[in-house]
Amino acid sequence: MKKFLFYILVFAVAVTAFFSILGYFGQTNWKLDLFSHFKWQYFLILTIGTVILFFIKRKLSLIFIPFIIAILIEIAPLYFGGNKDKSLNETTKIVCINLLSSNGQFEDVEEYIKQKDPDLIVLQEFNNLWQMMLEPKLKAYKYRLTIPRDDNFGIAVYSKMNISELEELKIGDAGVPSIQGDILLGTSRVRLITTHPLPPVDTWYFDHRNTQLSELGTLVSALDHEVIVIGDLNTSSFSTHFKELISKSGLIDTRKGFGQLTTWPTWFNLAKTTLDHCLVSKGISVKSREVGEDIGSDHLPIFVELAVE
Repeated sequence: MKKFLFYILVFAVAVTAFFSILGYFGQTNWKLDLFSHFKWQYFLILTIGTVILFFIKRKLSLIFIPFIIAILIEIAPLYFGGNKDKSLNETTKIVCINLLSSNGQFEDVEEYIKQKDPDLIVLQEFNNLWQMMLEPKLKAYKYRLTIPRDDNFGIAVYSKMNISELEELKIGDAGVPSIQGDILLGTSRVRLITTHPLPPVDTWYFDHRNTQLSELGTLVSALDHEVIVIGDLNTSSFSTHFKELISKSGLIDTRKGFGQLTTWPTWFNLAKTTLDHCLVSKGISVKSREVGEDIGSDHLPIFVELAVE
């Protein structure tokens, strides 16, 4: 029995190590790309399994240490550095919610928005029913652009702050809308962009998502002022395509210094990863970055406080 359990342990750790490297080869294959998103799960299984193996068969356990280190190199930066600055006084508060178009917990969403009292709200999977239910509660948000749709790609921005040039934006060739506009953080002009690429559930969707992320990076790199990109990007930060977006755009993940802050799926905690992002240019500082409670969607909402120093 002990030998059988030992083989099961070795098998589980070896398979996890194998899965952990598959995501690095997901540049052109959507199935391999899916393996990139679950780094903390791989880290947990490998660490526990390797520690147990260390006391059973020390030499064998050493094989898995490089895999643990490789994953740690990816996870650790989320807990350090970035533009974190908790001493900021005047900040702009932003809430971003993937509503889930079929979600009927309208009061929970309203209560979350009331509790956080953001200056700016970004809503995704926004349809006509959500617009009808929320707008009476959002009268204070005078500046707005809503693009409700019957599919999962409606999008809206509500703001108490003046947003100039608020307009629909086309990024990529999937036919899904994005929104952009300019706000003031302090005295600095900041371009806000919210976008929601297709989920990479097959080759066609995968290619469209990647095109949208690539064009987003090109768009941001051409701007000459500060930028905020926020929304459900349908990728974790561990995907090669997300890394290319960061490299091309020069943006910084607001989670840096705050941790992983996983958002999806709400119905399976053991598989949670972060699909909902807020990325900022180097001149924007982050006072706080949080994930909200379950409000009926398959995504948790995100909340961020930003300022330009």
